[in-house]
Amino acid sequence: MSPVWRGNEILRHVHPIRDRARKVARMPFIGSAVVAASVRIEKAGMPQGYRLSDTARQYALFQDCEQTVVTLASRVGDPKIAPVPPLWPLLAMILFEWQNDVSANDVLARAASMGLRHEVRRGLLSVTYLFPELQDWLAGVPMGIPFWERALAVPLSVRKLVLLEKTS
Repeated sequence: MSPVWRGNEILRHVHPIRDRARKVARMPFIGSAVVAASVRIEKAGMPQGYRLSDTARQYALFQDCEQTVVTLASRVGDPKIAPVPPLWPLLAMILFEWQNDVSANDVLARAASMGLRHEVRRGLLSVTYLFPELQDWLAGVPMGIPFWERALAVPLSVRKLVLLEKTS
């Protein structure tokens, strides 16, 4: 399920996260570590319109990685929530750096307990569509999303999310 549209526009937005996010965090998940990681990724070339470090500061109060992933994924996957500021870069960065600290099963269980199962699933699928290397983290978890949505809606919505910075 890797992206079929690998144009320079999309890669310009994805590469700083892919290249500069650590594959294993140097410290446990805490808000200040999320902010530091976002500053590092901004310096690597993330477009300024994303305001990644400003967004990270808003979520720095969460000290529970699972809760943060559920919150961000539900907002990324909910079409009723405005996509500004973009949250997918922050969610991707957290999954890259702290995926060993949180399991996909636990994230989806918490999402279900909060009534956010569908939104979180869509948000996680969106991020793993952009970053196929994160699909292993999600492997083995039944997503319960129809094929048409995975094949059509997710790629279209992800492209719109990524290129939103150009129009805002």
